[in-house]
Amino acid sequence: MRYSQIAFILLCFYASSSFGLEVISSSETQKLQEIEQKYNIDSLLISANDKLSTHKKNESDYHALSVEIKSKQTEYEHLVSKLPTRILSRSNLNSFYKELETLVLKIDQLETKYDIDGKSLKREYKSIMAEYDVINNTRTNKDEQLAALKSEITKRVIADVSKPDTVQSVDLDGSTLCSKFQSINDCLKDSESYIVTNTIKTDPFLNERSVLLSYDVIDASMNMSGNLNYKIKMAFKPSYNSKIDSLINEQLGLKSAMITLVSNVAADWFIDGVKIGTGRELFHEVPLGQHGILASYHSEDKSSVEFIQGNGVFSYNFNNTAQNNDMVTLPKSEHKKQTMKMKPKPTDMLNSNVKASTNKPKKSMQDKGYEYFMGIEPATTEQEESFDSSPSAKL
Repeated sequence: MRYSQIAFILLCFYASSSFGLEVISSSETQKLQEIEQKYNIDSLLISANDKLSTHKKNESDYHALSVEIKSKQTEYEHLVSKLPTRILSRSNLNSFYKELETLVLKIDQLETKYDIDGKSLKREYKSIMAEYDVINNTRTNKDEQLAALKSEITKRVIADVSKPDTVQSVDLDGSTLCSKFQSINDCLKDSESYIVTNTIKTDPFLNERSVLLSYDVIDASMNMSGNLNYKIKMAFKPSYNSKIDSLINEQLGLKSAMITLVSNVAADWFIDGVKIGTGRELFHEVPLGQHGILASYHSEDKSSVEFIQGNGVFSYNFNNTAQNNDMVTLPKSEHKKQTMKMKPKPTDMLNSNVKASTNKPKKSMQDKGYEYFMGIEPATTEQEESFDSSPSAKL
């Protein structure tokens, strides 16, 4: 009795390479660790990020100082406008002059502080940017060393896989679900193509052009439910491919990642001291590795040093008070009153029609001429004159 075959389901798939091919060798791993230690920028980033955060707060204080100066200047102009009246009235002139003098000295004090603080902020910002320049130069030197190491690794791997006697052996332990009515050999035969294809996909040294040199079933057993467990040994001719290159880049940190910066307000965003934009959600591409991220909103800052290993989302939320400041209130002069046009009452419409009909002389059907023939009434005086002068109206 023959039974139709039932498609197998792969339940478990585990492969291990028994050959000595390595994407990065132990000596190359040691070189990578030495480069990481030599060009470590963690402490530099933390220091520069903290200084940038303090600088943003100082900028906010500097802006508040300018607002205070303008307020005092307005107060001074108001007092000066009263000066002629006070002189003519000769009432409490000494106290008035004293108040005016105190205000002038206060404005001079604030303006002097404003000038000093402005120069200090420029020096402070220049110093912070110099620290970030050191960080970026260190990062550039590190990338150069990593690129050189990658070149060494690539040459070594290509030489290894190009040797005539190089074989990539794969020991595979797996299981699959077969039909209860299939033999072990039939089930293994049906699953062979799938097993080989998945082995090629998961092994970095294999691709679709890899040649299968051998395929040996070491052990296999199936229970009464159709679960087949097997051990298979395969051998391929390896080759250098894009999977190896991607693994090298990933392990050396030579890839970039797309990060998403999210806030509950329209914040100013800085990465490594450079402003990248303003908004509630920004997208930015950065190289893998350590980066300083800072979000600034009004006088409040949020910052951290992050180790970017791949695409990710970084959220910096501010308090509700700051969020409410995003709302812009228009000046009262720009507010427009909304008026509702009321529909006329039926009685009003009737009265208006009656008045119009009594005040205006009626036209006979013959006088209406063309417009009567077309079934329309003139909407304007010009149309009425045009209709009256039409040939049909003269008939």
